[in-house]
Amino acid sequence: MLINCLTERLNFVGEYSLAFQSKVGPVKWLEPSTESVLRNLARRGIRNILAVPVSFVSDNIETLYELDIEYGNLAAELGVTEFRRAESLNVHAKFIAALANLILQFE
Repeated sequence: MLINCLTERLNFVGEYSLAFQSKVGPVKWLEPSTESVLRNLARRGIRNILAVPVSFVSDNIETLYELDIEYGNLAAELGVTEFRRAESLNVHAKFIAALANLILQFE
């Protein structure tokens, strides 16, 4: 699982949760939802949350609005005092270089 690979690679030993967002329409979606995870963390007394959108390499409507604004507001309503989102890779030089290297491998 991706999250396990990331935590191993980063030697991360803290607590983490995996959540899914952006359900649209009546179709069953991946679970648990970001909202339910936020509610659960707040109920447990967690007051500092860092959201890391591992599926996105650039900021978009789901990171800038859904995570930052909608879930940020929900977190505040739930008593979370610090809710932040890790910045996406966007145009970070190392990310762009890695993409260029991948492309050059297939030339």
